[in-house]
Amino acid sequence: MGVIMKRILLLILLVTSGISARQLGLGIIIGSPTGLSGKYFFGPKSAIEVNAGWSFWRTVGLHLTGDYQFIFPQTFVTEEGKKIEGFDLYAGIGGSFRVKEKENEETEFHIGLRIGGGIEYSFSKFGTFLELYPVVDLVPSTDFDFEGGLGLRFYF
Repeated sequence: MGVIMKRILLLILLVTSGISARQLGLGIIIGSPTGLSGKYFFGPKSAIEVNAGWSFWRTVGLHLTGDYQFIFPQTFVTEEGKKIEGFDLYAGIGGSFRVKEKENEETEFHIGLRIGGGIEYSFSKFGTFLELYPVVDLVPSTDFDFEGGLGLRFYF
């Protein structure tokens, strides 16, 4: 095995050894954006989520989002007061970056502030989620929009 391969293997082992069970999730999101989704839990009540993909709404191209999330675990209870396992609500604040290709072939960059939330259902090593984030664009001009989607992640 070459020196480069050994270094790559060592790097992978070092990175993954620090990740405990169900701390990192990778998957897909369908909506705005449609693409890849990642979530990293700092603990049971906080996480960071990053989405990278494409938006097809209003001729938008590349779309990146990132949010810090406040998790409200086991928020739902039965009539008897028993907590329902697997369902977590979350609220988040973060940013949105979009590249918009205009009809005259000009490119606009949109940067906005996102505040919203969603619900995630976890089972086995999977989590499925639905989220909605109102967005206030700050660049190139002030505008209002919605982002969000439905997704599925595999947790390591």
